[in-house]
Amino acid sequence: MMRKILFPIIALILLSSCKSESKERENTLASNKTTSKASKLTEQYNLFVDQFPIIETPIKIKACDDDFSEFIQLNDTNNILDREEFNYIYGKIKINEEYIAVITLEEAECFMPILTTFKITGEIVNSKELMIGRCGPDPCFECEELMEIDNDLNIYVAFNSRYFNCDENGNEIVGTDKKEVIYKTGKITKEGIIELTNEVKKQNPD
Repeated sequence: MMRKILFPIIALILLSSCKSESKERENTLASNKTTSKASKLTEQYNLFVDQFPIIETPIKIKACDDDFSEFIQLNDTNNILDREEFNYIYGKIKINEEYIAVITLEEAECFMPILTTFKITGEIVNSKELMIGRCGPDPCFECEELMEIDNDLNIYVAFNSRYFNCDENGNEIVGTDKKEVIYKTGKITKEGIIELTNEVKKQNPD
C-alpha cells in the first residue's frame, strides 16, 4: 500500500523537477539572447560614434553660410541613425558619463544640423532637427539659418531674415527693408532629452 502511495508522489516530484529545469533553461537562453543583442547594439554604437570627433561647446553653425566641403559623409555600414538622407559627420558632445550627443549634417538647400542623443550602451534617446528651414534663393531677400549650443547645453535655433524692395535692376531700394527673426530655444537635459520650444516670431528685432 505504501508503494502505491509513494510512486505517484515521486512521479510528481520528478515531473516538477523536469519542468523547473526546462524553465531554467528557457530563462538562461532568453537571458543569453538579450545579452547578445545588447552587446551587438553596444558594438554598433561604438563603431558609429568613433567616426565623430569630439567637439567643445559653445558651438555655432550657420547652415547656409559655413563651408562644409571638407566634412566626411557618414559611413552607411556603421550608421545606426533612422534616416535615409545623406548625412555628414560634424562631431560629438559628451553630456555626462551616461549620455552622449552627436551632430550630423543633412544635405538639403542648406546643411541641416541633426542632433541625436544616446545612452552609452547604444540606445537612441532623442533626435531633432536644429533648423527652422526657411532660407532660399529669393530676390530682394537675405537670410541666415543659425544654430547655437552653449556651455550649459542650452540650444538656440533661429531664422534671421531681411526683406526689401528692389528696383527694376534688382537693386535694393534704401529704406524699405524689414527684418524678422523666427527662433526656438531649448536644452539638452542630463537624461539626454532634447527640449525645444515652439517657434517664436519677432518683427524688426533690435
